Amino acid sequence: MPTRALLALTLLLGLGGAPALARTPEAPGGRPAAHRTVPLPTLTRPPVGLHGHPMWDSWHTLKPFGYVQREYLVSGTATAAGGATAPYTTRIIVFRPKSERRFNGSVLLDWVNVTAQFENAVDSMEAREMLLREGFAFVHVSAQAAGLCCTPLTPQGWDPLRYAAISHPGDQYSFDMFAQVARAMRTHKAGHLDPMGGLRVRRVLAAGQSQSADRLYNYVRTTQAATGVIDGFLIHGGGQKRFPRTLTVPVLHLLSDREASPQGPSNDPRYRMWEVAGTAHSDYWIGYQSVFGLTPRLVDLPPQDRGDYRATISAAGNYGQIPAPLDVACIVAGATMPMHYATSTALHQLDRWVRTGKAPPVTPRYTFRAGKLATDRHHNTRGGIRLPPIEVPVASYRSTACPLGGLTIPFGNPKIRALYPSFDVYQAQMRKATDTAVRRGWLLRPDAADQMRRVCTVRARYPASERGTCRSYTPPAFGG
Repeated sequence: MPTRALLALTLLLGLGGAPALARTPEAPGGRPAAHRTVPLPTLTRPPVGLHGHPMWDSWHTLKPFGYVQREYLVSGTATAAGGATAPYTTRIIVFRPKSERRFNGSVLLDWVNVTAQFENAVDSMEAREMLLREGFAFVHVSAQAAGLCCTPLTPQGWDPLRYAAISHPGDQYSFDMFAQVARAMRTHKAGHLDPMGGLRVRRVLAAGQSQSADRLYNYVRTTQAATGVIDGFLIHGGGQKRFPRTLTVPVLHLLSDREASPQGPSNDPRYRMWEVAGTAHSDYWIGYQSVFGLTPRLVDLPPQDRGDYRATISAAGNYGQIPAPLDVACIVAGATMPMHYATSTALHQLDRWVRTGKAPPVTPRYTFRAGKLATDRHHNTRGGIRLPPIEVPVASYRSTACPLGGLTIPFGNPKIRALYPSFDVYQAQMRKATDTAVRRGWLLRPDAADQMRRVCTVRARYPASERGTCRSYTPPAFGG
């Protein structure tokens, strides 16, 4: 790993059912007629600046996927909870299909995480493969002040010319700023720059992980009912399980082992909680893409082409079946249980819930003993959503072994062969577990195919006489 990439990454990853609302004829996909209090902000394009591209833009080319990216400065006047107002200028990066034909009508606003005092768009990184293949638009929203200024890993520190106009009045204004971005995404108005390039927006979803999940939880609790410009929320790795009043839109709560608690969830019909066994708060999928994708862009290396993108994604999806140095790199990577599959499914299910009114399935809860998360003989979590690698393990997923990440301890070859006497046995058990996850609505069919493709690499852990044949796989019908 290049020294400068490792140094940047060390800093980079120190981070700690209701149908859709009716639309107003204000514009295609305009905001709900019942809520007209959210101001429409002004969007402008930033200057070229020192680097010639946005900070934290796509680390791979988008043209092969039929996508484009555009960065905008967003300006307006925001209102805090107490009624105080302040002018602001922040920024967003919009990733959208080039054509209406590719667009599924849904925009995902990712409230980027700023725990480490720089921006990390966790959920759009976790679910990027699904977002691209299903035609979502997704937007990195700089809602909080800490991500914008003033270290070398913030926009104003990295490129003071491009981002000279940014002025954040404080996080007390972030909820109104976020709502204004949501309105801008779904409003076409003469004289205003359209971030969606004329695409018809039918739904606006919001997602946030960790600290951003806490912010979104509070947005739902205090702001959503009054504004109504967001149609559904993914609260990931933070927030609470109860709300002080009835929810007005669907909320899907996605939790890793680190957030495990015996407390019961809300029984609101617009709320679902998913607890994903063996997952860590921050994982290998995020870490690997950050090392080999995002970090090179900081020093203006070109985006990866489609072939290199596929190679990076392939390596990032290692679930512990092939030992790798970053398995034990706490926070930098470490935890390999594929939360990205669960995040992709959660967003897919949330979008369907908003679009059709069909709620995702109620899922099993974690198992607790004396108030603590229960584990099995492999030190893996019991209960919860069971993705295939935890049902048929080839590693111990120490998901809470360090503050924000976890570790993966792959089993040695003798232990794998003791558990699964041949590769054919292992493949058959993984196939059964994968089919079950798809039928229960926990794993999307393309991700199931990806999972079974990765299973083939386990053949290398067996002597030639026990390697069998890597068989083709067709996922069953998706359930839930």
